[in-house]
Amino acid sequence: MMRNVFFLFALFCLFHPEARAQKKEISGPVYIDSAKAVPSTPLSKGKLVPPSSEFKIYNPRNRGINKIVPGKGLPKVKDPAVQSKMGDIPSKEPILSYEAVSSRSTPTDPTGVVGPNHYVNAWNSAFSIWDKNGNQLMQPASLASIGGEFANEVLGDPIVVYDEFADRYLISQFSDTPESFLIAVSRGPDPLNDGWYTYRFETNEVLPDYPKISVWGDGYYITTNKNTNTAYESQVLYVVERDQMLRGETAGIVSFPLPGIRTNGFYSPAGFQAIGDIPPPRGNSPIIFMQDDAWAGVAQDHLKIWLINMDWDEPASSTISESQELGAAEGVSPFSATFDGGSFSNLSQPGDAPDVDALQATMMYMTPYRRFENYSAVVMNFVVDIDATAAEHAGIRWYELRQNNIGGPWYVYQEGTYAPDKSDRFSGSIGIDGQGNIGLGFTVLDDSPENPVYPSIRYTGRYASDELGIMTIEEQSIVEGEDPDPNSRYGDYAHLTIDPEDNLTFWHNAEYFEGVQRKNRVGVFRIAPDNANDIGVISLVGPRDATLGTSEVISVRVRNFGENAQSGFPVSYTVEGRETVTEIFTESLPATSSAEFTFSQTADFSEVGESYEVTFTTGLSNDENPDNNTLVSEIRNLPPKDVGVTSIDVPITGQDLTESEEVVITIENFGGEPQSNFPVSYQIGNNSRVTEMFSGTVEVGENEVYTFNQKANLGFSGRYRVVARTNLEDDFNPTNDPEVKSIANLNCIPEGSDCSYGDGLFYFELANVLNERIPCDDGYIDFITLTADLDRSRDEFAVTVKSVFAEEENERFSMWIDFNDNAVFEDNERLVTSKVIPQPNTAVSEEFTVPGDAPLGQHLLRIRAGDTSYEGDLNDPCEVMGYGTTHDYSVNIFDSTLDIEDFILNEAELVVIDEGDSQYRVVMETDYDETLRITVHDILGQKLLENKVENNGQGYVYDLDMSYAARGVYLVRFGTRKVGKVKRFIVK
Repeated sequence: MMRNVFFLFALFCLFHPEARAQKKEISGPVYIDSAKAVPSTPLSKGKLVPPSSEFKIYNPRNRGINKIVPGKGLPKVKDPAVQSKMGDIPSKEPILSYEAVSSRSTPTDPTGVVGPNHYVNAWNSAFSIWDKNGNQLMQPASLASIGGEFANEVLGDPIVVYDEFADRYLISQFSDTPESFLIAVSRGPDPLNDGWYTYRFETNEVLPDYPKISVWGDGYYITTNKNTNTAYESQVLYVVERDQMLRGETAGIVSFPLPGIRTNGFYSPAGFQAIGDIPPPRGNSPIIFMQDDAWAGVAQDHLKIWLINMDWDEPASSTISESQELGAAEGVSPFSATFDGGSFSNLSQPGDAPDVDALQATMMYMTPYRRFENYSAVVMNFVVDIDATAAEHAGIRWYELRQNNIGGPWYVYQEGTYAPDKSDRFSGSIGIDGQGNIGLGFTVLDDSPENPVYPSIRYTGRYASDELGIMTIEEQSIVEGEDPDPNSRYGDYAHLTIDPEDNLTFWHNAEYFEGVQRKNRVGVFRIAPDNANDIGVISLVGPRDATLGTSEVISVRVRNFGENAQSGFPVSYTVEGRETVTEIFTESLPATSSAEFTFSQTADFSEVGESYEVTFTTGLSNDENPDNNTLVSEIRNLPPKDVGVTSIDVPITGQDLTESEEVVITIENFGGEPQSNFPVSYQIGNNSRVTEMFSGTVEVGENEVYTFNQKANLGFSGRYRVVARTNLEDDFNPTNDPEVKSIANLNCIPEGSDCSYGDGLFYFELANVLNERIPCDDGYIDFITLTADLDRSRDEFAVTVKSVFAEEENERFSMWIDFNDNAVFEDNERLVTSKVIPQPNTAVSEEFTVPGDAPLGQHLLRIRAGDTSYEGDLNDPCEVMGYGTTHDYSVNIFDSTLDIEDFILNEAELVVIDEGDSQYRVVMETDYDETLRITVHDILGQKLLENKVENNGQGYVYDLDMSYAARGVYLVRFGTRKVGKVKRFIVK
């Protein structure tokens, strides 16, 4: 090793931060070294080391959060480049999709590349080799199996690269003995049988965190997250000598700073990865990073480009220079690339699982560069928050930059932010094929109750001739996740590459979850046309769902999926199977393009509330793919008035709730006309209803958030039932008006236990409640909306649980029911005490009894499990355990032996609440659920009122208007004709 050449001052001008922004800077190397090749033999079955199957968190990143300046940064509203509607070009299903990895490595760091004959993938910290039909040629093996410098090395952060211009594969990871890059270069095009040259490039006692490798004409370029506070002067970029490595000779390594960069914590720039038929030039190797104007020292959102010029004859003469800043004037729209103030738990999962890392401040891997006949292009992506005015919503900001002449400036050819619905999208990987079509693979996540999506892998794309800035292809699934990420670490990246055989087929590799297993899925897809002649209808333009009439104009979008231009073909529609209307598309439709077609004959969609099925068809005579000729759409004539509450967003279960808690709801317009100025209300338990006026406007198919002015009193400990509803006059469907939510004011919430090793409860079953695949979260989850029905007249019940971890009878669980409803789980309410969970992933049941005099109705249930050999008392319901989980549910206690007389006369309490202005609320809380009658009599026995009343879930409630009645004493009765309970009340 030659570790004796350091260039902290030679050819490097160390500027003060105040002066650095004055001009574009040029720097020289800050570290130079070399490494010898250590050859290794082909990968034979006998030398493969099995990968570890144990849970392990890899490489907690050497990073600080990206600190923002509060109030600083644009946009202040919605992302101006956002694509809020999904593309309408039907996507092709994956050509191939298979599971490449099943591991408990956290995260897996999925990486993989396709070559002419192989697909090589790697993860923390192992690899495998496949043929291109999805057949595994080499079973998973530890990276140590490569041998040479890789022997006994498993620190991880692997990257696999295919060098298309040399027909070689690279595999890298880093090492801390000493701090180094380990790089293996295949000695030929066959990664299985040709053997490897291995190198250990030391990095001057600094661990090269989060490294990414790219191929350029004069070297392999490596970007890292290092020296955060001094990145403008310290070693953060590395170049290793490609020509020498391909020959297995001693190769140099040179490190550079990033002059002029602004970082505020973790950061990840990218090098341009050269792909395609035309090799990249030697020199002027670009490095790119985004700069968020929410960070200190950044005046505007921009993309910053540096150029590195290597001189391998005299490495000390090599330079890195600031080249360009592409900002607003150059076509870069404002973006918000920082989440949660820069922290690393960002995106919510279904079921209160832990928030996952959005991978912010990262130019996502790879940043592929391709030379075309008249220009060069590079595509890239990173995650952004699309709306500064609402809850964080992750979308993918993507770019295509172009360069008209080698060595010339780069410019923004197109940009977009892909966020076509309410789901989060992140962890993208992007590519550009030989025709200029773009493919984008990514992860989708959604915690909404109406559309829960566990981390799932999907893709979209666009054709080169499509409208700029839009991913025009309908999103397609590679795999849908079955479970949440049990840890906030995700990815830490995904990896999309393009088949060098045809320069058209995309191979994407990313992470999803089944139970506690982290899976890597490879999905193969193609965007380029498959046929010469291929026409189809892709979308209905209008009419859309609304209040419709008798003569609606119909427009559709027609797509040419083929390679040849088309004209003079028929387009048809049929409504509900009736007479077919056929007209001719007369214009010329170029290859891989779309056009709108409007029928001259109108249609009748005038029946309110009706859904009409409309079939559209093209009839190109020589169409080679009739499968995409037909589109079936539904057109609904919506009733003019139909709104409802779809969620109660606040309050939520908490500790020490107050007498003044905000109530926030989401209102949706299900009807065909915009609605405004209508009443909304909420009610806590059987207390008085709070009614206010929603003065905003809810557009058709949209939703709005409303915060009530009057706060809710939740100051008493216990469980609350919250009902919120709309009260629009002449609402078409009152059944969708209300939303119900259960919350609790608890005296303690033991958050913070570690369940990442599988300790605690991952399965719960009691009576009618079955809760499977429970996420880890932070050790506590509120499940009180799940209610188990328990008949107290039965002798015994059985609760069944599972844990992922169990060792030496230390894993145990305990359970309480809060019979006295004080939100305190007392010792005499503990029904299960320290029951052993003897085997992991195996159900264990414990029987318990409910006291015969247990109060009827709804109560809270708490259940805890964990490793009792560590800190934390399992039987203290408030204490945080070192390893375990705590969950809260509800139970509804009833008694099947009681008859109606017992319920009404012995179990129920009748209350009349004076609400003022001669308005009264009559409440009888009981578990009895048959229809009862309410009657009101005056003191002389004359009946003033009789009505039927249904149980609202917590008893019988009737709002009584006595404004017409004279002052005096009255009697109210709840019951049946035979049995009832009577209460006196006074009208003043």
